[in-house]
Amino acid sequence: MATATITTEQVPSPASVIFSNGYLDEIVENICSRSVTWSSHVGADGLTDEQATTIAYIDKLSKRSKLDALSKDPSLYANIFCTIFTRITRTDVLQSALALAADLIPADKTFTAALNSLPQICEPLGKLLDSEDEAIRLLAAKVVILLVIATDKPPVSIVQKMLDCSCKLSTCDDYKLKDLAAQSYGAVLSVKCTRALFWAKITTYGPPLLEILRSGKGGLQLQYYTVLVFWLLSFELEPAEELNKRCDIIPIVLDIMKIAIKEKIIRVSVSLFYNLVTIAPEENIPALLVVSGLPVIKSMAQRKWTDAELESDLVTLSTTLQEAHDSMSTFDEYVSELTSGRLRWSPVHKSIDFWKRNVEQFKEDNWKLLKELAKVISTSSDNTVLAVASNDIGQVITELPEGLKVLQQMGTKTKIMEMMGHPDPDVKYQALKATQVFVARAFA
Repeated sequence: MATATITTEQVPSPASVIFSNGYLDEIVENICSRSVTWSSHVGADGLTDEQATTIAYIDKLSKRSKLDALSKDPSLYANIFCTIFTRITRTDVLQSALALAADLIPADKTFTAALNSLPQICEPLGKLLDSEDEAIRLLAAKVVILLVIATDKPPVSIVQKMLDCSCKLSTCDDYKLKDLAAQSYGAVLSVKCTRALFWAKITTYGPPLLEILRSGKGGLQLQYYTVLVFWLLSFELEPAEELNKRCDIIPIVLDIMKIAIKEKIIRVSVSLFYNLVTIAPEENIPALLVVSGLPVIKSMAQRKWTDAELESDLVTLSTTLQEAHDSMSTFDEYVSELTSGRLRWSPVHKSIDFWKRNVEQFKEDNWKLLKELAKVISTSSDNTVLAVASNDIGQVITELPEGLKVLQQMGTKTKIMEMMGHPDPDVKYQALKATQVFVARAFA
C-alpha cells in the first residue's frame, strides 16, 4: 500500500488551545460586580493581617496596576491565593478569589510560575473542583487549566482530577456545560504529557464526546471543540493507531465534514485525518477508503479555501488515498472492509467468482479471516453488518466445509442459527441461507 506521500516529520506539534467560554465569562462578570471585605477573614483559620491588606489592596486596582503590583513580588501573591483556596470556606470569597486568579494568571507568567511552584496548591484546587457551588467548580477548573497549560509537566494528580471534572461536565444535559467540557479537554490535551492520562480512560471520556458529535446538537462551536479533542489525541502513536478501532471516529467525522458550513470545522477534521494517515497509515488509510473517504476528500480538494494549509493538506490526503486505492486488489478492499467492522453490500459479497478465487485465504493464519467474520457476528448490532457477515460465512463454508469446526468452537454456528428468528428480514434470510449451508456441508 502506498503511504510515501506524507511523512511523520510533516506533522507539527499542536499550538496551545485558547480557553474561552461565554457562560463562564457571565459568571465572572457577576462575581466581579461584588466587593469582598477581606479584613473580615483574618484569623487563625483564615488570612493574616498582612495577607488581607495585600489582597484587598490589589483587588481594588485597575488591571494594569494589578499586574505592576504582582511583578514586584509574585511569590507573595501566589502564597496568599494558596492560603485563600486552602483556608477560606465562604462561597462568595472563594468565587472572588478564583475569578481574580483566573484573570491574573494568563497575564503574568512570573505569577503563574510562582503558583505552579507551590506543590501544596494542588490539593485545595482539587477540592474546589468538587464544590457544591457551580461557580466555584467552574472557576476552579479555569484556574487549574490555566496552570496546567503553563507548564510542560503539570502534576499528574491535578490533571487527572481535571479530566474527571471535564468528563462530568460532558455528561450534563446543559449544552453550555458540554461546551465547557470540550474546551477544558482541548486546553489540557494541548500539553503533550496529559494525553496518555486521557487515553488510559478513553472508554470513560470518549462516549459522551462521541455522542455530542453523533447528535449534532449544541452548536458549531461545541462540534468544533469536540473534534479538536480527538485531533489532539491523534498526535500520539497509540491513539492514532487505535482511535478509529475503539471510537469509530473516521466515519463520524467524515459525516460532519460532508455537511459542515464552517471552514474551521473542515480544517480541524482534515487535520485529524492528516495525523491519522501520517502516524498510523496501515490502520487508517483502509478505514478511510472503506467509508468512501476518497471521493469526499477529492471533492473538497477541488474547492477554494481561505486557509492555504487546508488546501495543501486536502491535496496531499487526496493523493495519498488515491495511491492507496489504486494499489489495492479487490481482496485487499474486502479485508479492509472486514477489519473495519463496517460490512456493506458491495459487489464482492455476492460474486461467486470472488469467493472461488479468494476463499483459500480465509484458512491462512489459523483461519484468521473466518474468525474475524465470527467476531463480527458476535459483537455487531448493525443489521446490515450481521446480514453481510452471515452471507460471507455461508460463502466460505460452501467452499471450505472444514471451517465449520472453527465456527462451532467459537459459538458462531449457534449464533447464526439463532438469528433465523431475528426481527430484521434480511438478517433472518441470510442466517437461514447460512444455516442451510451448515446442514448441507456438515457431512461433506
